[in-house]
Amino acid sequence: MTLPEAEPAGPQTPAPGPITELDNEFEPRLVVLDIDGTLIDDDLNLQPRTRAAVRAAAQRLPVILATGRMYRSALPWAGELQVTQPLVCYQGALIRELPNGATAGRVIFEEGLDPTVAGRAVEIARAHDWHVQAYQDDELLCEQDRPEAHLYARIAQIPIRYVDDLARIVTNGSTKIVCVCEDRQVVEECVATMEADLGDRVRVTRSMAQFVELVSPRVNKAQSIELLCHRLGLSLSAALAVGDAPNDVEMIAAAGCGVAIWRARPEVLAVADATCAEPERGGVADVLEHFGLAG
Repeated sequence: MTLPEAEPAGPQTPAPGPITELDNEFEPRLVVLDIDGTLIDDDLNLQPRTRAAVRAAAQRLPVILATGRMYRSALPWAGELQVTQPLVCYQGALIRELPNGATAGRVIFEEGLDPTVAGRAVEIARAHDWHVQAYQDDELLCEQDRPEAHLYARIAQIPIRYVDDLARIVTNGSTKIVCVCEDRQVVEECVATMEADLGDRVRVTRSMAQFVELVSPRVNKAQSIELLCHRLGLSLSAALAVGDAPNDVEMIAAAGCGVAIWRARPEVLAVADATCAEPERGGVADVLEHFGLAG
């Protein structure tokens, strides 16, 4: 199901050492964690040791989940991990508080794609026969019933709403646009084509190997996390951050200690201070234990 990622960084860009090689002089004042590929594996499994470690850390200091997922898709993981901070979703395009009983979570920040850009992205995808989907009001919108749509919905664990004309729908805005493909060569072609056509009107990134995600060029995880940090009287430079994908680069680079999953792409490893094991082996638990936050 999952596309193989690029090979880890080569000799000219050596990967940082494991978390065990870091000294403990840095004292995190908050923790920022990606979800897919970091906390959970490709089969959506969360290791019990990781669950326990994150829950323990959340009792001691703020823990922020920062994800490419939709808000409704991230909520179950927030509940499972017992975090209480607002969620950073859609690559940073949405920050929203957790629900309080029957009261919906308040939106703190939201910036979607320019409707013209979203419409052009849909046109490009159609011209190349790439599966494309949009998002409004935290709903997944597709115009074709394709396997790629069901792949995404299975991972996100949310329903699909089918529409007749996605290009017309996005004239009212879209939080992001996503193309889904399981062929790595096609994924790279999609990234290059979207960047060449849309230029600085969009930020093209990836949260998982199969997803090409387009968001406003003014948003990323780091900027939204900084907004939350400001509310807490903190800074991202005081954070311990763990991630695995290109959409995590800014937050890993800006964190006081940025950790990448060891099998991450070269651009992610290049900005990390250390590496940890993949989610199947409880890498996040190892990191939290290293800093004395897991118990």
